[in-house]
Amino acid sequence: MKRRFNRRFEKDRTPSGTVVAHFRAAFTGGREVRDKEVEEDDGLGLVHYRGGKEEFRLGSEYSNSNDPLDRAVGAKILAELGWGDETYLEDSVGILLRLLGDPESVVVAAAAAAFAHRSDDRAIPDLVRLVPSPDPAVRYGVTVGLAGNDDSDAVAALIALSRDEDRDVRDYAVFALGSHTDLDTPELREALHVAMGDSDPEIRGEALVGLAERKDERVKPALIEEWKTDEISILSLEAAEVLADPDFLPYLEEMGEFLDEETDEYFQEQLAAAITACGGE
Repeated sequence: MKRRFNRRFEKDRTPSGTVVAHFRAAFTGGREVRDKEVEEDDGLGLVHYRGGKEEFRLGSEYSNSNDPLDRAVGAKILAELGWGDETYLEDSVGILLRLLGDPESVVVAAAAAAFAHRSDDRAIPDLVRLVPSPDPAVRYGVTVGLAGNDDSDAVAALIALSRDEDRDVRDYAVFALGSHTDLDTPELREALHVAMGDSDPEIRGEALVGLAERKDERVKPALIEEWKTDEISILSLEAAEVLADPDFLPYLEEMGEFLDEETDEYFQEQLAAAITACGGE
């Protein structure tokens, strides 16, 4: 029985083949770096939502094409069939496991990222094997595919990826270690501690949130230093809300004094939440 429901997709009568053809026509195989929040519609949303026999057929056929871009599109189709209902799960996983060994990086990257939705322990050894790939798109796909997995080999791989030379790979790996698992080990904490020194404010913020969730004592002084910089990450405010330390109030209230009408509304809301959590009004 289908549990998923989306009013817009229910009313859409566009044939799935047309949706896929349109997506394929626009797909160049270029690196795609998406938000960490799952998007409802990435161009294949209707196909994923339907997740039926026709949609699986399309994914399977594209995955068996001689064109590597077709095969990458096939992996993207199979990645989210049925949304949370995970239709054609076993058949899709079988194809995706095969595509992890594809000779083309664009296909491997798509198949690796698909395991973020089609999580299966059988994929872990192959994903770990791909960590040293020279292609940052593959390493990014591996990071996405391993996120949320508490397997020791998967976590070790994410720790290695959290030090990757590529900014987006590091960012997702630190996010995965900090906020996508409840696991708490010395090695994981050390990786987050290293990430607190990253030059990128978002990566530092992800590390701060992850360590705050684990009540690590190194977060407090790091947050105060973060707030002395010119670019304050909203994630640092999330970390302050988690810790709810009254010592943060003077710093947070001072930030509030410099807000203006152009300040991002979400930033204002998060600052207010942090102030309240720390005992302010």
